[in-house]
Amino acid sequence: MSIQFLRPIDQRQDHWLNILRDWCAIGSGTHHLAGLKTMADALAAEFGVFGDVKRIDLPPSTQIDSAGNEVSLPLGQALSIVRRPNAARRVLLVIHYDTVYSPGNPFRQVSVLPDGRWSGPGVVDAKGGIVVMLAALHALEASPLAEKIGWEVILNPDEEIGSPGSASLLDEAARRNHLGLLFEPALPDGSLVGERKGSGNFTIVIRGKAAHAGRDFAAGRSAVVALAELIVQAAVRSGGITLNCGQISGGGAVNIVPDLAIGRFNARVNRKEEA
Repeated sequence: MSIQFLRPIDQRQDHWLNILRDWCAIGSGTHHLAGLKTMADALAAEFGVFGDVKRIDLPPSTQIDSAGNEVSLPLGQALSIVRRPNAARRVLLVIHYDTVYSPGNPFRQVSVLPDGRWSGPGVVDAKGGIVVMLAALHALEASPLAEKIGWEVILNPDEEIGSPGSASLLDEAARRNHLGLLFEPALPDGSLVGERKGSGNFTIVIRGKAAHAGRDFAAGRSAVVALAELIVQAAVRSGGITLNCGQISGGGAVNIVPDLAIGRFNARVNRKEEA
């Protein structure tokens, strides 16, 4: 591509930064449906210049609540934009628009640090990635290469919890394109990331037997102790798998043997065999 078609990206830097600032001010935590809808509307307005923006309902996610029971939680909509689907070369561009920040989180606005860098919810992960994608597509569509390249964009609302609702959508899209680009952050020195570990989230629920710690301790079976032992053993046996127990909960009054403990894990793998 001639450099002349890249110049507008730099020339419109303030424009892209203003979009990023506006998007980061929209609270779009994974389970904040109203915020996700507002963000989806903003995305549809920008990407709509390329054609029809399709909104895709996703199945609810299944999670374990604080009582150890399975519950279903609704998800936001995925967005899809397709250009020239019959082109000889087709590229899939993917990134998420949800964040980890709940509506009540105080981290809501962009601030400029003394060294000129920006700090804000989604500045890097991953609303900044969406802006990079958007600017690149504008440059591509203004170039003579555009008619030779087909592309498909998928913006999903559930990546921060492992993409449970959009996984099949992404799998299908990957099969009909030749190349995939994911607009997650680069490495600290700016280098592109060539691969990432696969990720999965797991919740372990352990139920024991409650008993009074003073009168009848031996009759109890501590779910908390069992969970602690399991965490240690899982770490010992994990091999090349990265296994992180990021949250534990359980028990109540300290004079009662706890009959419930919950451990929430994230696992990272390099190969299908490890999964």
